[in-house]
Amino acid sequence: MALVRVNFGFLHSRLISAVRTRIRNGEISERGLARLTGISQPHIHHVLKGTRLLSRDTADLILERMRIDLADLLASEFGEPPRPAPAAEEYRLVPLLEGVIGSNCPYPSVTGKELYPFAATEVRRLRKPVAARLAPDPLNAPAFRSGGVLLLDSAPEARLEPDEQGIFTLDLPDGGMVGLVRRARHRFSFWVYRAGGWQSVGVRDREPLDVIQGRVRLFVQPV
Repeated sequence: MALVRVNFGFLHSRLISAVRTRIRNGEISERGLARLTGISQPHIHHVLKGTRLLSRDTADLILERMRIDLADLLASEFGEPPRPAPAAEEYRLVPLLEGVIGSNCPYPSVTGKELYPFAATEVRRLRKPVAARLAPDPLNAPAFRSGGVLLLDSAPEARLEPDEQGIFTLDLPDGGMVGLVRRARHRFSFWVYRAGGWQSVGVRDREPLDVIQGRVRLFVQPV
């Protein structure tokens, strides 16, 4: 057996080959891969054509989101049969809300025709999954300031009794926001970084479920 030099270039070519195979087999499209990873579709297209390279961080992201193991990339080179690629049901298409969540933006309440793919394991445990785009917003927590896509559980049970370990999307008078929630009788508080602490918001004229729109279960960061 010839000695194989395993370096990033070798693994990069193996990864691109594996992605091309899945696209050719109809398991996912370039557009679906772009949504799944947060990488722009033009960049993915150029990478698959061989005119651009993936960074190590982006390659790791594709490995994670497409559930490809490094052992799978090496298997055929060392005479081992590769494990089967995830079946189509490994991915679930989730309705995407029209509009964006952000300050000074009306909270999106209507699901459009557009769908966003997530790993089935992330969606399966949710009662009422919905996806939403998060606008870049300096008023959000640092992890969310650059925008991205949220996977939310919008079922009433996931929103009615929020715990302080959860992260929620809120429909507030000055727009949508991602934050922590603290309930106290007729009032609840949410963490806002602009105030540097818990800021109390009254809900006497609104039901809690009208304010707390979803519990964040997954955040896909832009690349």
